[in-house]
Amino acid sequence: MSIRSPRSPRGFVPLGTSRSNMADGDIPLTQIRSNASSTGARKANQGLGTGYDQGDSSGDNGNEKHHFFHRGRRQAKKDEETRSEDELASNELSLNAMGRLYNRIVHASGPTRYLFYIVPVGILLAVPIIVLAALDKRDSIPVGTGPDGAKGPSLFFFFIWIEVGWLALWGGKLVAWLSAPAFMFFTGVISPGTRKYAALLRNLQIPLSLFFWALADWLVFINVLQRGHGGVSWVSTVAKILGAAFVSSAIFLGEKALVQLISISYHQRSFANRIQDSKRDVHLLGLMYDASRQLFPMYCEEFFEEDEIINDSIEMLLAGNKKSKRGRKNGAVLPAKLIGNVGRFGNKVTSVFGNIASEITGKQVFNPNSAHSIVIEALEKAKTSEALAKRIWMSFVVEGKDSLYAEDIAEVLGPKHHDEAEECFDAIDADGNGDISLDEMIRKVVEIGKERKAIGHSMQDIGQALGVFDKILLFIVLLIVIFVFLAFFQSSFITTLATAGTALLSLSFVFAVTTQEFLGSCIFLFVKHPYDVGDRVDIAGPEKEQLIVERISLLYTVFTRIDKMQIVQIPNIVLNTLWIENVSRSKAMKEGIDVNVSYDTTFEDIELLRLEMEKFVRAPENSRDFQPDIAIGVGGVGDLDKLTLKVAIKHKSNWHNDAVRATRRSKFICALALALKKVPINGPGGGGDPLGGPLNPSYSVSVSDMEAAAARDKSEKAKDAARLVPKNPPNETNEAIAVQGLTTLDPLTATKEEWGYNRDDDGLSDSQRRSLDRTRSIDRTRSNEADSSSGPRKTPSQRGGLRKAGESVPVEAPADRTPSFSVTQHMGPYDEEAQLGGPNPFNPDAQYSSTAYLGASSSNGTNSTRQPGNSGNRPTGAGASQPQSSNFQR
Repeated sequence: MSIRSPRSPRGFVPLGTSRSNMADGDIPLTQIRSNASSTGARKANQGLGTGYDQGDSSGDNGNEKHHFFHRGRRQAKKDEETRSEDELASNELSLNAMGRLYNRIVHASGPTRYLFYIVPVGILLAVPIIVLAALDKRDSIPVGTGPDGAKGPSLFFFFIWIEVGWLALWGGKLVAWLSAPAFMFFTGVISPGTRKYAALLRNLQIPLSLFFWALADWLVFINVLQRGHGGVSWVSTVAKILGAAFVSSAIFLGEKALVQLISISYHQRSFANRIQDSKRDVHLLGLMYDASRQLFPMYCEEFFEEDEIINDSIEMLLAGNKKSKRGRKNGAVLPAKLIGNVGRFGNKVTSVFGNIASEITGKQVFNPNSAHSIVIEALEKAKTSEALAKRIWMSFVVEGKDSLYAEDIAEVLGPKHHDEAEECFDAIDADGNGDISLDEMIRKVVEIGKERKAIGHSMQDIGQALGVFDKILLFIVLLIVIFVFLAFFQSSFITTLATAGTALLSLSFVFAVTTQEFLGSCIFLFVKHPYDVGDRVDIAGPEKEQLIVERISLLYTVFTRIDKMQIVQIPNIVLNTLWIENVSRSKAMKEGIDVNVSYDTTFEDIELLRLEMEKFVRAPENSRDFQPDIAIGVGGVGDLDKLTLKVAIKHKSNWHNDAVRATRRSKFICALALALKKVPINGPGGGGDPLGGPLNPSYSVSVSDMEAAAARDKSEKAKDAARLVPKNPPNETNEAIAVQGLTTLDPLTATKEEWGYNRDDDGLSDSQRRSLDRTRSIDRTRSNEADSSSGPRKTPSQRGGLRKAGESVPVEAPADRTPSFSVTQHMGPYDEEAQLGGPNPFNPDAQYSSTAYLGASSSNGTNSTRQPGNSGNRPTGAGASQPQSSNFQR
């Protein structure tokens, strides 16, 4: 290493023998306090205690090298313009006096430029008007004549119409320009909705100008020139043209308003919040990077490599790897080093103008040394983003620690930026575990850069799609304009329209598919909008595909497959019918893993497995990747040969980064395998040694039939004793009762299962429906308790409380009451069980005692006495017999 190298440990070696020979009196130097440490980490209590002003860092602190760049240096000689003797024969491109005048006019301010446009032309158009008025020829010179010799409008009014048309053009432009501020002023409330329509009016200046111009020109013509001169052919023709032009301008304004409304609504829904968050993240990174530069100056020994990567991207691109550059001693490094030094000198010169502009505007204007500019430039590439993250993290972390905490950021930024320090920590600490590791910092900074690129690409693609959509609509507008002009000029427009409609209808089969695809793609892209550029999506087609969105167009979308890194192009009309799972827009995601274990696995072992996996996800080294909640449940028993365990884990982020997701899943699977071995839990089939092996040899023993039968009986009794309910001896009656219990269906349940009976409570509210469900649940519980308390389920024939033959509801005596309608029973076959307890019409001599009637209504349920030998009297049980009468009331 050369002793003149800035990296030499010997430093600068004086050329003379005495230090007094160095004439350094003319070089103003400013002493810089060094915060450097041996490792590049921040020392304890090292920060900007009083806070810092972000704008101060971009200034020229003491102008340390100001005189070095200006004093004693000769000025560069300007090259004189070489003039050719024959300018016509020269190939050089130059501007003459008029060209320079045009250039000044074009680049002048808005009002000045418009004055150059309006005033000269307006004066020229006003000359004929002034001349005719001065000569008193306002009505004496007609323009054209009618078929019957009628005079046309005067030349004076004709030039007035032209002058008014020219001024109306710029007046319409002025009204269109003032429409947005006037709308914001008169609404009185500034909200996102008002800003939306104000932006719509601002973007419609040209269509609005054309609309107001066409309206004013048409109204002036029909009121000044056409009135009283309708018989002149050219007057009627121009009036039709101006009327059709006005209608066409209104249609054009509607088309542009529709496109702009879609664009603004789409931007507010899809990009406004993302752009705001991205700007805030860049601002916070710039704040932290500015503080890092104040703690550790640029190109200090600790962060020399990171600063070279961040600021000297051109040098690193040409020189290649820095380590290989150190080992080479040839002159190949000199051009790259020279380019790097020239770039730094250019930044110094540009920062001078930036400082002047910042003093005037109060903002960092084209200052390449400002923290904001450096951060934006560094976020363009992954390598520079990594270097930026390393510099910020290592300069904020205190020596002896391996993580960044919220108090570290607050200590460095100072009390002036306390709220922004908390916001910085919350923005970077994505997993929410209370600290920030170096890997987490790098991932966050790289993601911010990728998000900026994704937003830019998405806006570009959507802009192109809207451009194509606008062109298609303009073609439709052109067709409508043609029909509008036909309607103004042809009296038989209806016939023409019918003919054209028939022709278009006959060709509809040609445009049907294209029109359907166009409309479906527009709805899919601008209304549904399921993804943006850079999103990771899962599309559920015949097979679930994992894709990354690369480009969005109006009719198709370009994806990259994650598994094969292939480019896939899918029409939007096809995607419109598929399920699209947007992983990038999802929050923290959950993953399920199925594990098949032995059927003999005890639930205590499953609980031990859950505790082991819970310890794993709650460990400090894994708390950045997984949430502390984990669930393990039994999902199935198979064919009684295995248990299926459902393991559910929750990640602390989504699966947008597939590499991070694969690493986390591999880590969890390894921990799960170790826990299964540790418990242990065996797979299906058990964990015993194979039969016939050295640890489980097979053998055969000869026993007698009696011993074998006794062993089988003993085994059967042991199995029966282990059952929840021991088996009863085989009994055909018990088997028949069990079959009847299995095959009996509740008629109420069967009726409810039919269609239409479940719609009774459709009109109920949610509270009434919950109350009804709660009542049904209580009834089912009571029914189950009653059935369980009464022992085995009884069939209807075995239950008590059933009506006996001949029993009926007692009827009160008709005394002291109005007689009711009586129905006389006709003679016919007698059915005992169908009677309601009245007298037998075939046996009118049958007598019922009064005590039977009274006893039937008693609480004890006393039955009536039956006279011996009288078959008409039957015991009534719970029911009461009817009074003795030939008629009974129904």
